[in-house]
Amino acid sequence: MSLSQRTDRFSGVGAILSIKPSSGTPMTSVNSYIVTSRGIAPNVIHATNPIHKPGTTTDLNANSIFFEPDVSVGSDGVPTFSQLVIDTSSTDATLGVSQYKEYFTVTDPGVMGTQGFYAIGGNSGGALRVPRAISLPQTRRREGTVNVFLSTSEDTESEVAYQDAGVNWCGISFANFYTGQTNSTASVSGSYRTFNKYLRTESGIYPATDVASASTAGVYAASSTSTATGDTSYTTTGIYRSQTVPFLKKIDGTQTYLKTNVTFA
Repeated sequence: MSLSQRTDRFSGVGAILSIKPSSGTPMTSVNSYIVTSRGIAPNVIHATNPIHKPGTTTDLNANSIFFEPDVSVGSDGVPTFSQLVIDTSSTDATLGVSQYKEYFTVTDPGVMGTQGFYAIGGNSGGALRVPRAISLPQTRRREGTVNVFLSTSEDTESEVAYQDAGVNWCGISFANFYTGQTNSTASVSGSYRTFNKYLRTESGIYPATDVASASTAGVYAASSTSTATGDTSYTTTGIYRSQTVPFLKKIDGTQTYLKTNVTFA
């Protein structure tokens, strides 16, 4: 191979071939670019000869985040580097990189109450309280704000909003008391039931107690008591979802993650 051929082979080493806004990455709140260079990685070039932003003479920030590049080797044996860079002056461990709106399905809880039933006869009778729905759960669409952060930690935020699948929002206990003629016999029974997606009792008081009773003087007395409790912490405000997924490694080998939090206004 002649000297001129060897010279052609290595010509342009260290040159920036292109710098374009990145696409296909969740970077809407920061400026990010894909930089392509020949022979030398863009971050190495930028350290000594700052790279201009596309179409300008303004340099990328000195604190720009460079990620590990993709490398391909051409037929001439010279590597070509393609590298994602975020143009930022931030040195924080967590960096907001994207924000957008999205609609989510949420379920507003229903209201649980009880209803009394009475049976009055000559020599017998009874009182019974049973659960009933005062209002049913309502499912609707609600706008949430999705925030995406670039983080060096894979930890997520704690879930502080509703998770109603399989959760018993309201519990009602029942106790029945019956006395026979002249109080000669008596019986007591009780039970406990739970109900999905019913948050609170009709009165809004916790615990709420309702009593049904029926009696015939000197013959019998019957009563039924229900005590209802609800989970008053149900809310659709705050963080609805929080998750992290692995992202690219920075040039220093640090693994980064995309952390997503969804909040409701």
